[in-house]
Amino acid sequence: VQDEIEHEGTYIKIPRRPIHPKPFQNPHPPIYMACTREATLVAAGSRGIGALVLGFAGPDDIAKKNAVYREHFRNRKPEDQVGFRPTEHLAALCPSIVLDDREKARKIGLRGQRFFVESLGHWYQGGPKPTIDEELTGDQQAAILQQEKEAVVAYLSEEKIAIGTEHTGSYEEVQDAYGTADDCIRYVQRLFDSGADEILFLFQMGGVPHAAIMETIRNIGEKVIPHFRALEAAKKAAE
Repeated sequence: VQDEIEHEGTYIKIPRRPIHPKPFQNPHPPIYMACTREATLVAAGSRGIGALVLGFAGPDDIAKKNAVYREHFRNRKPEDQVGFRPTEHLAALCPSIVLDDREKARKIGLRGQRFFVESLGHWYQGGPKPTIDEELTGDQQAAILQQEKEAVVAYLSEEKIAIGTEHTGSYEEVQDAYGTADDCIRYVQRLFDSGADEILFLFQMGGVPHAAIMETIRNIGEKVIPHFRALEAAKKAAE
């Protein structure tokens, strides 16, 4: 709230300088927390802050996450509130490739999703480097994802670790997220019906050609977003 700030700490030193925009605003900037496990959803809800969740496991999983988040937000204690005002908002990450050619979109999307999960396994668990198999069909990519999921489940079972969607959700084929604009509209509606307040699209997975990303952005901008804007306008007109 001050015009200028300075800080002299053990690990960081900030010379006197102005900070813009101010962290104290009216209304206060919304605060969000990335949530992959139930414990983080509980923490976000209990603290009165927004939740950002992965959407690879599909609408049913979003519905479960939403129920946990809303319950703890509703029952939060005032003294646990983070920030000047609460932010009740659940945003779902939605991996998407939206092309006029449905099978091409599925092939590219599943290839990108496979690169995504293999990258996590490589950088965080010491697994092999991710691969990009350009010539595999969508069915072949989905089969490999299923094999990799089964390997993860087998490992977690050996270690007696409880298995949740935070471990296996990224290996599931996201039905309708890789397809045409109509497929995307249908899938996004399911996410909204599951309790999501906002959809965060993910295109830039490894191996996804730039042209496919641009076509996806164009299709979402010209077909998907206008569809939901029209629904919202009709809803307001009916009120």
